[in-house]
Formats: sequence, C-alpha cells, structure tokens
Amino acid sequence: MKLSRPLLIVSIVAVSACLSVMPAQAEGRMDKLKRGLAGMAFGGVEVPATLCEECRNEGWVVGVTAGFFKAVGNFAAREVLGVFEFVTSPFPWPDEQYKPYMEPAYPWDRFTSVKDPVPVAPQPVIPPSPGTTPPAASQTTPSPASQTTAPAEPQITTTPAPTPAK
Repeated sequence: MKLSRPLLIVSIVAVSACLSVMPAQAEGRMDKLKRGLAGMAFGGVEVPATLCEECRNEGWVVGVTAGFFKAVGNFAAREVLGVFEFVTSPFPWPDEQYKPYMEPAYPWDRFTSVKDPVPVAPQPVIPPSPGTTPPAASQTTPSPASQTTAPAEPQITTTPAPTPAK
C-alpha cells in the first residue's frame, strides 16, 4: 500500500508534466487523444460509413461489392491507429506533429464526404412514330394573340422506311 501511493503520485505528476510542457501543442495532444479514443470506440462506424461513401461516389454496384472490402480494411486500420494515437498522444511522434494519420480524422466524418457523385443519365429523346406529324411541324397558323416569345423547337422530319424488294 505504501509503495502504490508514491507510484500513483509520481505517475500523475509525470503525465501532467508531459501534457503541459508546451502550451501551444496542448491542443494537438488533446486532439490526438480524442482521435485515438474515437478510433478505438467507434472504429466499427467505418463499415457503414465507407459503404455509403463508395455507393455515393462510385454507384451502388461498385459501392456494395468493392466497397465492402475497403470498409473492412478501413475498420481494421481505424482500430489499430486508434490504439497507436491513444498511446502516443503525449508525444509528437513520429513526425513532430499531431496531424491525423487517416483521413477523415474521425470515422463519422466519412458520412458527409462526397467527391464527385455518379452523374445521372439524361432523359432519352423518343422520336415520333412514322406517319405522325410532330406538333412543331403542323400546318396551322397561330393567331397573333397566342404567339409567345419562347424559342421555337427544332422541327423533326421523318421519312418512311424503304420497303424491301421481294
């Protein structure tokens, strides 16, 4: 009992001294500690978050198939990096900075990251059936009161298909 109380006091003093050595970097240490805790506690959020991101960026087929393997890899990396950042949070190691090792810094930030979503296909243009006249090519003359300043639609002309010789 007597040995554990001095050891506890020395460890508290050592940890507080490490956390308060440089006030300019105190925010970096705390951010690294928070990222480590978040990575360890919420690393499983990487799976649905990566699947959502891949489905939005690549389409649902690629997002579900290839995105699943990427999600499992991100989950494992997030957990390992969470432990690493938690353990090394008092030290600016390995590159003298406290920057995140994985982007985005927190697993839940992946839900809102969309790079370039898959474009939606334009509506197809359906040609008129043979034998019908398109509305723009009708022979009626409009009255001056019904004329508008809207641009005229291009006229579509159709020619009957040649009949095969027998």
